Amino acid sequence: MDVIVCDGFVGNVALKTSEGLARMISQFMKEEFTRNLFAKLAALAALPVLNALRRRLDPRQYNGASLVGLNGIVIKSHGGTDTVGFEYAIRVAAEEVQNQLPQLIGARLTTLQGQSNPST
Repeated sequence: MDVIVCDGFVGNVALKTSEGLARMISQFMKEEFTRNLFAKLAALAALPVLNALRRRLDPRQYNGASLVGLNGIVIKSHGGTDTVGFEYAIRVAAEEVQNQLPQLIGARLTTLQGQSNPST
């Protein structure tokens, strides 16, 4: 799992940029695979790989950003998501509850604070 820690504005820019890049590459591939008969045949042969790639790049699977620094779990879902994306956001929340994420972060911050301030 990759984690990006940033403020909301920067996070939104990064998210929109990556989503736009994925859509652009998908559109370019579609254009190239429909250019002529040979390309269409190549697309047919590559269809299983293309479908697997499409599933891996589906932004709905990565819906649900955690807001930290709170005494509970808050998941920010993309405003334009559908039911599939919302389901993934709920899964993120459930995993954080199961893993007791706020408590783990609090304990780690307490440990780090103690290491940076040895006089306490």
